[in-house]
Amino acid sequence: WVSLDADVIHAPSLAVPPVRDATLVVTVHDIAFQRVPDVTTRRGVSFHRRALAMARRMGDRRWEGGLLGNLGGLHISEGRLDDARAYLEAGLVVARELGDRKFEGNTLCNLGLIYQLLGRMEEAGKQLEAALVVVREIGHVRTECVVLCNQGIVYDSLGRHAEARARYEAALAVARELGDRRSEGQVLGYLGLLHARQARFDEARTCLDTGEALLRAMSDRLSLGVLLCCRAEGAQLTGDHDAAKGALAEAESLATATGAGPDSELGLALARVRDLRFIT
Repeated sequence: WVSLDADVIHAPSLAVPPVRDATLVVTVHDIAFQRVPDVTTRRGVSFHRRALAMARRMGDRRWEGGLLGNLGGLHISEGRLDDARAYLEAGLVVARELGDRKFEGNTLCNLGLIYQLLGRMEEAGKQLEAALVVVREIGHVRTECVVLCNQGIVYDSLGRHAEARARYEAALAVARELGDRRSEGQVLGYLGLLHARQARFDEARTCLDTGEALLRAMSDRLSLGVLLCCRAEGAQLTGDHDAAKGALAEAESLATATGAGPDSELGLALARVRDLRFIT
């Protein structure tokens, strides 16, 4: 799945609130949004919880909403999906109360992502459709790309292959319009797998080769690992079991190197591919 990365996890879209207690606001900002290279996700969660408690003591809904959204994103990264959903649902209430449409769209997108990870595809589809309405209304094109790709994944899982292809191709067009090479590579991986599942093997190979080259150039190891899982499944469908095993082995190596857990996007992709017959 394509995450919203820093747009959600590190910087809420809510405006900085009026300063009623300058010392406290600076403390909240320093705790929650500092850019320290070695901060782990767990430490980031701790920082955000402390900041959330401060924001609530202030009674400042804008900071509270932004921190709830950030905590949801951080818990998705950790695979703690029930906690993530609780934070995001609370953040959605605040976003709507304040009329912040960008934050609302981002939150709906991440709620859709949670339901995808939980395998609840019908519910994921509802959240993503709501997110698409919002982000198109406000012209937030980068999030639109994320939503379209995730809708493609959901529709593919539900057997709605024509709709899945349309969503992937729309996401690909947006990524290219933005010059977003990472998103382009990610979408190409999923589109390539869809082509392989529909026995369009030449198209699949073109998508996977192009996407892999982009992600290797970006040094995006997590996204590359997910694409390699798509390549492994595609190779299995053509009967090239050696190529499938090779792609899987590299994806597993990338998961180990990046610390991707079983509930992460890469971990779930690996679990899916390990179930294929060529493993035995």
